[in-house]
Amino acid sequence: MNTNVGMRYPVYAPVSAYVPGTSITYGNGGVIAEAVSASVNWNRADSRFYGDDVELDSDNGVLGYTINFEPSGLSDTVRAALLGETLATSDYEINDSAAPDIGFGYIRVMRTKSAGTTVTKYEGWWFRKLKFAISSEETRTKEQGIEWRVPTLEGVGAGVSIDNSGKLKFAIHRTFDTFSAAQTWLNSLAGIT
Repeated sequence: MNTNVGMRYPVYAPVSAYVPGTSITYGNGGVIAEAVSASVNWNRADSRFYGDDVELDSDNGVLGYTINFEPSGLSDTVRAALLGETLATSDYEINDSAAPDIGFGYIRVMRTKSAGTTVTKYEGWWFRKLKFAISSEETRTKEQGIEWRVPTLEGVGAGVSIDNSGKLKFAIHRTFDTFSAAQTWLNSLAGIT
């Protein structure tokens, strides 16, 4: 048994420099808000090679990914940092500029069984480079029962060439025994002090 039972501590950092073949440099990041949910979909190649009427080889390598992330809400400054909105005088402005590239991470709370004992572990995830967008937002009147509404950030991630291995790299993850160790790891990646 190794099941996901929670999600915590979503963070981001702006990509400040990236040249293929070298490491990505991130600016100072921050915590987005409380985490509600995240769904990651890996886009994979589906290519098969046949000869003599049999499959000789196949490729199912990762081509990219999408993330649908729901935070508990977005402050104006975090929304601007994630979506590229600009502060004009006192107003945040949505314009035709592309969203900035960011690094994004969070902690998955995992439950495992070890020698008959249930143990909680903390799995840190860091996605190296993606762009977030909000495609639709809904606002409704307060009725008899409150319907809680939060934004859904739609992220599209790309692979990066950060060394001379010839492989595109998308994300990293690591499992920790404590939440604080996972948090420290994410803070170091996102430049959070």
